[in-house]
Amino acid sequence: MKLSRIAYIGFVSLLVCACEKVIMNHGYVGELSDFNKITVGHDTDQEVLEKVGPPMTSLSGFAEDGSYSWFYASKKTEKNGFLDPKIKDQKAVVVSFDSRGVVKAVSVSTNPHDIEMVKERTESGGKTAGIAGEWFGGLGKYRKQFEDSAKK
Repeated sequence: MKLSRIAYIGFVSLLVCACEKVIMNHGYVGELSDFNKITVGHDTDQEVLEKVGPPMTSLSGFAEDGSYSWFYASKKTEKNGFLDPKIKDQKAVVVSFDSRGVVKAVSVSTNPHDIEMVKERTESGGKTAGIAGEWFGGLGKYRKQFEDSAKK
C-alpha cells in the first residue's frame, strides 16, 4: 500500500513537471523608446551604437551608393508541455545609413506576421560522423594527448 502511494505521488509529480511553461528568448532589441532617440538625417552609426548598442547583424556592400543597414531583432516564445510554442513578443528594427554613415531611416515592426522566419539551416563545414563515430570518435584523440604529455 505504501509503495503504491509513493509511486502515485511520483507519477503525479512527473505529470506536473511535464506541463511546466518554458519561455525562450532569442535575440535582443532592448527598449523601443531607445530607437526613438535616433535622429534621422543627423545621427551617425557611432551615435546609434551609443544609443541602442551593437546590431544583431548588418548588411553592407550590396548597394551601389554605399548605403548599409543594421538589424536588431528579438523573439519571445512560450511553450506549455508538449504543445507547439506560441510567439508572445516579437520585434524587428532596421536602421539604414547612407554612404557617409548618417541615419537615413529607422523602421520598427512589432507585428509577428510582418517578420517571416527562415526555417532553413546552414550546414557547417567539416565531416559528419555517424552514431559509431560520435560514440567512439574521440578515443584516439585522448590517447594521443596522453602519449604527447608523457613524452614531455
